[in-house]
Amino acid sequence: MSRNKIAILILSSFWAAGTGYASDVYITQAGSNTTIDITQTGSGNTVGTSSTASTFNGASDIDISQIGSGNTANVSTSVGTSGTILNYSATGGTNVLDVQIDGATDTTLTTAITGDSNEVTLCGTLSTNAGTATSAACSTGVQVNTTTTNVAITGDSNKVAVGADAASAVNNITIGGNHSSSSNIVNLQQTGSDIPAATLSIDGSSNEVNIIQN
Repeated sequence: MSRNKIAILILSSFWAAGTGYASDVYITQAGSNTTIDITQTGSGNTVGTSSTASTFNGASDIDISQIGSGNTANVSTSVGTSGTILNYSATGGTNVLDVQIDGATDTTLTTAITGDSNEVTLCGTLSTNAGTATSAACSTGVQVNTTTTNVAITGDSNKVAVGADAASAVNNITIGGNHSSSSNIVNLQQTGSDIPAATLSIDGSSNEVNIIQN
């Protein structure tokens, strides 16, 4: 089977007539064996929008890298999709990643974020955006099996929300690593007929972790 590869490199912080411009990327993908690489440098870049996600309807390898501040990525996978791998990295502040998995199986999300006031949300559907002192919340969790979430954040005042209604869900969340990171908020809600697995490693002070398991 053939494999499609799409690479998008965007430097949005260029100088043109004294003005920097942000870039917006919208993708609706269908079919399997697609590799998509997106790199955005600068401020105010988007992959999808808060109201319209970039949607992937087939098994895909997706790499999104945002370097700068105030960038957002809104990504969803639809019913029937299986085997999607999403790798997200951000360096800078106030970057936002929203991932909605609606019936897709065998999905893996891996994030590596360095900076302050960033946000990561993984849900079936999102109910509440992050507030000043609280993480985002899910109205429905991911309801499929074998979903793996790896979140690593180094910095202060970051927010993580994961809703996993799936059996065999695996959630690995690391705050700080070997670098002290403070005032971060983690909301993790897990339900399911099996027992989902969660591993949290927190290095720093004034961090808040809320885990609901039922």
